[in-house]
Amino acid sequence: MPAERVDVAVLSRTLVRASDPPRGFPAVLPVSNLDLILGSFHIYLVSVYPAPAAGFPAVAAAARAALPAFLSRFFPFAGRIVADASTGVPEVACDNAGAELVVAEAAARLADVDFADADRSLARLAVPFQEGLALSLQLVRFACGGFALSWGSDHLLADGHGLTALPNAWAELLRTGGLSWEPHHERASLFRPRSPPRFSPSLDAEFTRYEPAGLPNALLTATLVRRNYVVSAADVARLRAAASTPARRATRLEALSAHVWKLLAAAVGGSDARCRMAWLVDGRRRLDPARFDADAVRRYLGNVVTYASREAAVEAVSSSPLPDVAAMAGAAIAGVFRSERFEELVDWMEARKGVFREGGKWTEAVGAGTGSPALVVSAFVAFRVEGDFGFGRPRLVMPWVRPGRLGSAAMTVARSPRGDGSWVITARLWPRLANAVDADPEAVFKPAAAAALGFGDLEPADGVQHASRL
Repeated sequence: MPAERVDVAVLSRTLVRASDPPRGFPAVLPVSNLDLILGSFHIYLVSVYPAPAAGFPAVAAAARAALPAFLSRFFPFAGRIVADASTGVPEVACDNAGAELVVAEAAARLADVDFADADRSLARLAVPFQEGLALSLQLVRFACGGFALSWGSDHLLADGHGLTALPNAWAELLRTGGLSWEPHHERASLFRPRSPPRFSPSLDAEFTRYEPAGLPNALLTATLVRRNYVVSAADVARLRAAASTPARRATRLEALSAHVWKLLAAAVGGSDARCRMAWLVDGRRRLDPARFDADAVRRYLGNVVTYASREAAVEAVSSSPLPDVAAMAGAAIAGVFRSERFEELVDWMEARKGVFREGGKWTEAVGAGTGSPALVVSAFVAFRVEGDFGFGRPRLVMPWVRPGRLGSAAMTVARSPRGDGSWVITARLWPRLANAVDADPEAVFKPAAAAALGFGDLEPADGVQHASRL
């Protein structure tokens, strides 16, 4: 039987400073306007590994030894997120106050963890850390000798591209002793607002103040269930074929989105006439190289993301063929895959920064959970995480975010580190939508049980077979 939950006991929290701070680095690093679009909140990338031959003490020792040099190359992550005293706008104090190294242990074996229940697994492995910390590197040892390595940071500093770049750079540094690339840390000058700012008035409708009066109450958002799923490569290919026509081949993300949109419409039923899908997408490859330094953008860890969204009648989504729904998803995403979109976002935030002086911030209205039911898809499938820093490859790599008061449904889609074309998905769903996913006759979303992730065949490090609690 799966363990009821992963109980994590923190053994130590240590502040680690950069051993060789870069000379001339600014004491305060202004963030870009694109960083302010999503704002400041904690994000994690959780990687779970089977027991290494060298043992967990060797893993912890390697992390302690490598972190000071790593922070010297990624210096802002040794700093603190602070607010400008006059404007209230968040910025990064690059004072080498230190990143946090957490060492913890869990009593459960990986084979016994109920990974399908995200609240009992990933939510427990992502150890909360202090506000203002730029990096919390967390190691959790399991009873079988396996371990989790989690990168906890602030979304102000990194989007999905940046969050996955950190463990890749970490693995390269530990394996080779160096880096084949240098991160680009400067932000504000990379995304300068135009003078005067120019943007469509429709942008105002896309955002809302993040404040309690405009959000669902805490008890309502607590009803959302969080689950982890696996989608096989065969199911991804099957959906893509079903969502394509001779005239238009759907992308894998469009095909999955179309299927999810139909499940959402089925869950909504007659309770609302309309429903929405939204996508959080990376715009790096869409930026105009004449306006933005392409090499700097490629090495940049900060935010270059935006939302695309589309609202449709429930009946239209339910009755339309899958290729038509996939085409709607593709058209919505293509609409924001424009360099001009990101220039307008930079300008819009420049004109709306006054909210920070009042202690507020903005959020995308589609994620707030008001209006017609909405499901937001965050796509990490474009990002590959190597993960092997000398102790083998992980069997699970998954981003994790605590949603706070946001009341929309959400799915984060990432590629499996197995490299077999399968995807792993963590989802935040209303109970009715979760039931629709579970009852789907096509069974696209399979529970991410330990066996499905490759942990079911792992033995305890001591070779002893432990009986279940029952």
